[in-house]
Amino acid sequence: MTTLPEPCRPISSEETEIYERDGVVCLRGILDRRWIDSLIPAARRIAIDNEDVGLLPTYPGRYMSRKVPEFRKFVFESPVAEAAARVMRSSMVRFFFDEFFVKPPRSSKTTIWHCDRMGWPTVGKMVPSIWVPLTPIAEENSLECIAGSQNQDVRYWLFSPNARQMERPDDRVPHPDGEKLRADPANRFLKWAMDPGDILIVHPWTLHYSHGNHADDWRIALSIRVFGDDIRWHPRPDCVNLAGVSFDEMIEGEPPGGPLFPILWSEDGYRDGDADFPTGFATAWSRDRRTDINEYEAFKRAMESQKAG
Repeated sequence: MTTLPEPCRPISSEETEIYERDGVVCLRGILDRRWIDSLIPAARRIAIDNEDVGLLPTYPGRYMSRKVPEFRKFVFESPVAEAAARVMRSSMVRFFFDEFFVKPPRSSKTTIWHCDRMGWPTVGKMVPSIWVPLTPIAEENSLECIAGSQNQDVRYWLFSPNARQMERPDDRVPHPDGEKLRADPANRFLKWAMDPGDILIVHPWTLHYSHGNHADDWRIALSIRVFGDDIRWHPRPDCVNLAGVSFDEMIEGEPPGGPLFPILWSEDGYRDGDADFPTGFATAWSRDRRTDINEYEAFKRAMESQKAG
């Protein structure tokens, strides 16, 4: 089996300690710029030009590694999995899924304060988001995190599509208003100016928020979600759905495995290739349906642009 490229530099013990203390760490210059350059053309075709490359109409910014060779190669061959494993102190990393976070130029659209914990049909803490900017990020349009919030054992009610069709149980609380938390000097708010090649590793319990995009160009970031050693299935009806795997297949208490969740890196050198990883989806849809959704998304972006103007 071919040897994976290593990160451009070793992960330091200080960076691992920052992740454990703050619930997020910015790894500077960890990716060779050639990785980013390989993704940008496809990213812009999909995210900006709405090119139909066979992604799900309902999630046109998710599961790129199923259909787009550049993203598939990045998931299976780039050093991001090793970087996450070393930051988490995990002996191996499995793939979960990938998605875009895209904001048009001069957009005021924000993402509310939340953490990802209850969106995933799992228990355990080793399911971070590897946030990979494909465009330069200024502090004012950065992801922002509350340091140490990963230590709060709170089962928040997430805004997943499934949860929006349900009534919130009494034991699940809404996410806090992060803006009100700024008044407390004990809270540390973290954000970063980042260059392509830098990445964030974000703990699944860390409260975070996304600013609007005040730049004159699109802000495009790729998020790779992975599983580490302690993750076990714990399906719940309010969780995010995963293409190709039903709750019936998530056996309570068992670790994820199988072709949809391949090992990307392990300390003993074993990893799965992509031969058994899907190259499509189990469903089909009409081209008209995709066109309808693309037109609706374009309409929403036009409204955002008018509002920002």
